[in-house]
Amino acid sequence: MQSATFRRWLAERGCQFRQHERGHGHGHPTVTVVRQGRTAELPLVGSHEDLDPDQVREVCDRLGLDWSELPGPKSRV
Repeated sequence: MQSATFRRWLAERGCQFRQHERGHGHGHPTVTVVRQGRTAELPLVGSHEDLDPDQVREVCDRLGLDWSELPGPKSRV
């Protein structure tokens, strides 16, 4: 799933995003996704880059969302 698609899907479910910058040599920038007091970290990648399916599932689980409702083919995630 592309990053932009996942972020749009999260936003439609009431999630908010807080971007964090990392200093040089300290890993990739991340965004904290917040929903109903729950949080999850998501790497900040290009909008057309594909996210790791395991990472997508983990974010959904941490936020209390059903990842089986994600858009696209059900076999993809």
